[in-house]
Amino acid sequence: VEAAVSPPPRVYSEREVAAAMGRVAVRAILDALAAGFTSYSQGRVSVPPIQTLGQPPLGRFSGDSKGDGQACIKSAYEEGGEVFVAKVASGGGGNNSGLVLVFSQRTFAPLAVLLDGGLLTELRTAAAGALAASLFAPAEPHHIAVIGCGVQARYQLGMLAAVTPCRAVRLWSRRPEQARALAAELDGGPAGWAAEVAPSAEAACRGAGIVLTVTPARSAIVRTAWLRRPVVVLAIGADSAGKQELEAGALIEADLVVVDSRAQCVDKGELQHAVAAGFDPEEARELGECIAEGGWGRGSNPSRPELVVFDSTGVAIQDVKIAELCLAELSRQPAVPSKL
Repeated sequence: VEAAVSPPPRVYSEREVAAAMGRVAVRAILDALAAGFTSYSQGRVSVPPIQTLGQPPLGRFSGDSKGDGQACIKSAYEEGGEVFVAKVASGGGGNNSGLVLVFSQRTFAPLAVLLDGGLLTELRTAAAGALAASLFAPAEPHHIAVIGCGVQARYQLGMLAAVTPCRAVRLWSRRPEQARALAAELDGGPAGWAAEVAPSAEAACRGAGIVLTVTPARSAIVRTAWLRRPVVVLAIGADSAGKQELEAGALIEADLVVVDSRAQCVDKGELQHAVAAGFDPEEARELGECIAEGGWGRGSNPSRPELVVFDSTGVAIQDVKIAELCLAELSRQPAVPSKL
C-alpha cells in the first residue's frame, strides 16, 4: 500500500503576508502573544536551542562590513497545538529578511511557507515590548526614550501606541542620520508622535517613563544613573552572547527584572552580564508568569515596582503564535495555486 502523498505547502509572498497582517488588529497580536508567553512559562511549549549565525564566536558573513549581521534559526511548538514552526530571521546593515515554515503536528507535513522578509519577526518582537509596557509602564510617561533608530524601533513604537497614551519621543542613535530620519518620519504623522533628536543617549533617557533600547551593541550604552523612577526599560537588542545595551547595575538595582525566557536570557540577554556581576537569575520573573498573574506581584498586596527592566531575547513561541495569526487571516482569502 502506497503512503498517502501530502499536498504541497502553500507559498505566500512577502506582499501577501504583509497584506494579511495589515488586516490583523494590534490587540489580536498582543492577545495571541500573551497566551503564548503564558503557555511557555507554564511548561507547555517545546523550544530547542537557538542557532545564531554570523556573530561571535562564529565568523562574520561575507557581506557584513559593519559587524551587525546575523541570522537566527528558531523553532517551537505548543503541546496540544496544531502546528510546529521553524523560522529563519536574518539581517544587518539596515537590511532584514527571513521566512517561516509551518508544519502540521498531526501529519508532520509542511503546510505553508511564509516568505515574510522578516516582517513576522519584527511584529512579534515589538509585541513583546508592548506587552511588557502594558504591565509595567507608568500610566502617564513623560516621554519615551528610543536608543537605536533602525527598523525595529519603528515597529516597537507602532505597538507601544496601542498601550500608552504617551506620544513624546526622544531619539538617539550612534548614527545621527538614522535618528533624524526617524524623527522626520514620526513627527506630525497619523499616530500623533512628537519626536525630537536628543544630543546624547543620556539626554534621551533622563526623565523618560519608557526607555526602549533596540541596538546591536556589545557594550553598555544606557547607564543606571540615567534612569529616574518610575520607568520601565524595554531592552530588546541583546539576543546573543556578548551583546549588551544596559549597565549590569540597571538589572541589579531594579525593583523587578522581567525576562521573556530565563534560560535564554542567562545566555543571550542583558541577564548574562548581570549574572556575571552577581545577580541571581532566579530573581528574574518571566513575562508569561507576570501575564498569568495579571501584573507584577507575588502575594495579595504587592507594591508597584518603579524600576522595571524587561530583557527580551525572542522566544520561538512568538513565531508560532504570529504564524498562526497570519495563516488564519490568509485562509480567509481566495486560494491560489502553490508555486511548489
